[in-house]
Amino acid sequence: MFDSKYGSVLTILLIIIIVAIVSIIGYFGYSIIAEKSKEKASESTIEQFDTAFPTVAAANENEVQNSAATNGVLETNSISGGNGGNSGNGNSKKVMMEGYEVIGTIRIPSVDVKEPILEEVTKKSLETAVALLYTTNGLNQPGNSVIIGHNYRNNLFFSNNDKIEKGDSIYIKDKTGVELKYKVTDTFETSASDADFYKPKDVNKTTIVLSTCTDDASTTNKRWIVMAELEG
Repeated sequence: MFDSKYGSVLTILLIIIIVAIVSIIGYFGYSIIAEKSKEKASESTIEQFDTAFPTVAAANENEVQNSAATNGVLETNSISGGNGGNSGNGNSKKVMMEGYEVIGTIRIPSVDVKEPILEEVTKKSLETAVALLYTTNGLNQPGNSVIIGHNYRNNLFFSNNDKIEKGDSIYIKDKTGVELKYKVTDTFETSASDADFYKPKDVNKTTIVLSTCTDDASTTNKRWIVMAELEG
């Protein structure tokens, strides 16, 4: 009888272990599939943006402000309306992603990031791509633009921003087709309530700030900040 009860206990434990293993494999499998799906969506949207707004060369801020925008309307398969982008550029084209207008793209080669920049910060938009939280005059314009993205602690969005170092390059493309190169000047950890870095220290400079949660943000409520200035 004792052996029978002992065997039953072992059987139950074995079943629990098997269920736990299957659940873990299923969770990580789903996470990997979801990550790849988001990566493909971002790649497709960036291709649409590059088609709508072909990249043009611009060496400095003067060329940015003199660059001409094209006219037209573009609607693609995961898209609907929205607002945002550079103010006053006269551009009526719109590339959309999950109901949000794509106002630019960001590339960070040192951490293998290439993402669309969405016009608006919402729960849904931050689950879709990175988004523009604040801007003085628009992307790639004099002043400051703050771009926010999730840290999923994998390879999505701004998950690896804590690996960005001073001197690294960040490329921002806007709806004029201009892609500008920024140089990272500072990185630091701060509280979620800190917004001092939103406003530019020099309104004549063109700067960007990237903001994301730290890996331990669920307990510390901290943010990881990357600051960069336009080169040239």
